[in-house]
Formats: sequence, C-alpha cells, structure tokens
Amino acid sequence: MIEYAEKRDFLRMPIDCELSFAETGSSKQHVGNVINLSSKGILFTSSSEFTPGTKLDITLTPSNSLTPPMEATVEVMRVVNNDVLFEVACEIKDIKS
Repeated sequence: MIEYAEKRDFLRMPIDCELSFAETGSSKQHVGNVINLSSKGILFTSSSEFTPGTKLDITLTPSNSLTPPMEATVEVMRVVNNDVLFEVACEIKDIKS
C-alpha cells in the first residue's frame, strides 16, 4: 500500500457554487464556478484566461441562502486550460467584511 502524507497546511473543501469576479479596478464582471476552497486559496473555473499575478475581486455566493456571500481579493497563482474552461488557482489576499 502506498502511503500519502498531506503537505498542505490547510485542507481543501470541495464546493460547488457560483462565483462572480472582476480584475481589481475593472467593472467588467465574469462568472465562474468554485471547485474547492481552503483558508488560503480558491480554485474555480472561468471562460476567461488570466495571467499569474493578476489581482481579482471575487464574490462567492453559496447555494445555501443561510450562508452570506464571501467577498475577497485574490491573486492568480496558476491557470490551467482544460480545453473547455480555464481552472484558475488563486491565493486569498484579503477577505472583506
């Protein structure tokens, strides 16, 4: 049996909900879907490609109406083109309250 040791400081939680976002300082809104979330990062799909280092203002809207939306500023760390959508991995820089 192969043993696997998790090296991440924070586990990722799979989440399936909508996300709206825009480049910081831009009014052009995009929509995507969250794949997973941790206390330090987020992975989501997008029809638009972004370069690493781009700052985005995001609003994550849970499907459960009891949970309020989360607004944050993130920095794009990695983008993977999976032929249909881009998977955008970001580091959470600031959660707005």
